[in-house]
Amino acid sequence: MKHVIAWCKNAFVPIREIYNLKDDYSKGRVIQLASSLLTTFYNVFITGIFYTGFLSMYGMSITDTGIMTFIPYIANLFSIFSPRLLGRFRKRKGLLLAAKTIYYAIYILLTTLMPQFVTDPAGRRILFIVIVGVATGFYALFGSGFTIWFYNFYPANNEQRTRYLTYNQIFSSILSSVILLTSGAITDAMNGSAYQDQLILIFRYLAFGLVLIEVFIQSKAKEYPYQETENIKFREVFTLSFKHKKYMACCLFMFFWGYVANLNNGLWNYHLLNHMEFGYTMINTVSVAYTIILLLGSPIWRRWLRRYSWIKTFSFAMLLFAPTEFIFFCMDKSSTWIFFPNSMLQNFFAVGLNLAYANILYMNMPAENSTTHLTFNTIGCNVFSFLGLITGTWVSSLYDGPISFLGIDVYAVQFTTILRGIFLGAGGLYLFFRWRDFTRDEDIREVETLAVYHKREKETKRAIRKAKRQAKRG
Repeated sequence: MKHVIAWCKNAFVPIREIYNLKDDYSKGRVIQLASSLLTTFYNVFITGIFYTGFLSMYGMSITDTGIMTFIPYIANLFSIFSPRLLGRFRKRKGLLLAAKTIYYAIYILLTTLMPQFVTDPAGRRILFIVIVGVATGFYALFGSGFTIWFYNFYPANNEQRTRYLTYNQIFSSILSSVILLTSGAITDAMNGSAYQDQLILIFRYLAFGLVLIEVFIQSKAKEYPYQETENIKFREVFTLSFKHKKYMACCLFMFFWGYVANLNNGLWNYHLLNHMEFGYTMINTVSVAYTIILLLGSPIWRRWLRRYSWIKTFSFAMLLFAPTEFIFFCMDKSSTWIFFPNSMLQNFFAVGLNLAYANILYMNMPAENSTTHLTFNTIGCNVFSFLGLITGTWVSSLYDGPISFLGIDVYAVQFTTILRGIFLGAGGLYLFFRWRDFTRDEDIREVETLAVYHKREKETKRAIRKAKRQAKRG
């Protein structure tokens, strides 16, 4: 309770410094927060556990689910054409909003309606892949435009930016929790009946309605001039970022993280639902618990961010997260009690990961030709995320059913947790020792100044304690 009261005093009191309607920048952050909340709302119904449930409705196997998960990463390679396309427009707001509407109309409505008319399992599988691939490839041409547009509203000050990113995550997490618990409970209550499938479909239609509301709200944000060079050549998408050493280092790290994070993306939920036989409510409760842990744990991670900056804090979180992956490898049906406590540990460490990761892309991104630099990052992240999904899908398909391994019934998908644990540990150690290679010079000076200050503070306290002990002896 003490932590909650302290958090409220330190975090919510200055909230009006971040979100208000006094100027276009603060108003833009309000719009971005509203957009983030709506995105959180509709993403609950079209991603994660509900997306896995939607695919399972039509007989998609764990391998099919893995394939459906990595299709968007291939289609996102079309973002290579984004700089040349968007570079032709000095004002892009209308184009971006129209593209977003078309994308979700295809991605949500068409994929929801298609199985009602196509009953052949093989035909459905092919059309799922085609529809998702076309929608994602189309939106890849425009998606980076939103990032550059709304990045103008990020606070320049490190402390304010940390608070801004924290607030966004907290509000989104609270909303997501409420929706997950409510929708998950309703879905579980209808488990085994025809209404469960109908409810999942209704949720998807609701999601599209929320997309339209989000598009309307985003249309109210001011658009600022773009620092772009006209007629960017295709090869510059792959070469321009190499001229900026620290931005390139951050990109390479994000590529690595995309690979690791996607080793069992989608597959783990399938494993929990179908192999461990957990209900939607159980899985969603763990997701909801993240919100509570975010509220209680964010002050701790924010202090670490202030003292160690973004990269070093991320390395701490990676090293702490790694052992939890090995613990999940040991979970079978006789030890499902592991799931909740281990997930709580992961939630706490994920708070640090998410807060630190949220700024890594922008930390060293050059202002000029930012669309080109962002496209390079997007392509790399998607390629490595795709490779992670391919690796995870391959590992998950090595054998059917569980095998006995060290006295534990192990499904193939569980070996992805071993891979994740190894990569998290190795990556965390590298970032811990080489954090300066990724960090802005001004942030390095700030961290080193704080380190000297804390060292002197400790020495002073030690000297005071020593003096008190000597005074007592005297």
